[in-house]
Amino acid sequence: MKRKILFIGVVLVVLLMALPAISQSRYDYGPGYDDDYYSSGPRMGRGWGMGRGGMMGYGESSYVPQKLPVPKSTEWIGKLREILALERLSLDQYATDAEKYNTYMPYHMVIPQEQDHVMTIERLFTAYGLSADGKPPAAKDTKTLEEAYQLCVKMERDLIPRYEWLIKNAEDRNTAGILNNLLIQTRYHLAMFEHALQVGGWHGGGPWGGRGRGPGMMWGW
Repeated sequence: MKRKILFIGVVLVVLLMALPAISQSRYDYGPGYDDDYYSSGPRMGRGWGMGRGGMMGYGESSYVPQKLPVPKSTEWIGKLREILALERLSLDQYATDAEKYNTYMPYHMVIPQEQDHVMTIERLFTAYGLSADGKPPAAKDTKTLEEAYQLCVKMERDLIPRYEWLIKNAEDRNTAGILNNLLIQTRYHLAMFEHALQVGGWHGGGPWGGRGRGPGMMWGW
């Protein structure tokens, strides 16, 4: 019974993720946009990269023009660098914990999008003609899967107001649209990790943990 409830919850989250992709048309980035060059899939770090389209079509790289106006605000550029460091940290943390606890979900859906977030922000810096230097802090050594999920929730919550500020203060509509796409996905990530905490799937591995636990795509990857 518990597994059925969990499966229904995951399906609902996936459907919520699919609605914006179905209902919204592709963003128009104007002249200078090269679809072939800027639509390559995320990096393949640790075997999580899914190529173009990502997991079930949700990890598709955000489209970034080859050239964008250089932001005039040094504060804005600094906050973009901060969010890049946090996204890099999230990617490292999630991949580390997914391997540590032999857990696919929801990591298996989130990690390809985190790879995409990092690459997209790096492309923004390239389009501005600026350096994207900076290293994130090391991933934390979590002790349990429950603790790992709690950390995921905290990290995603921390990203949301940062994206909102960047979007509100962006100096061109292309940048605002690109960052808004990342914000939408970040909110989905938060919902998925909060759901994982609510169902308590960390006990004894649970239906969220391990590979091939039971029928259906959610446990039988």
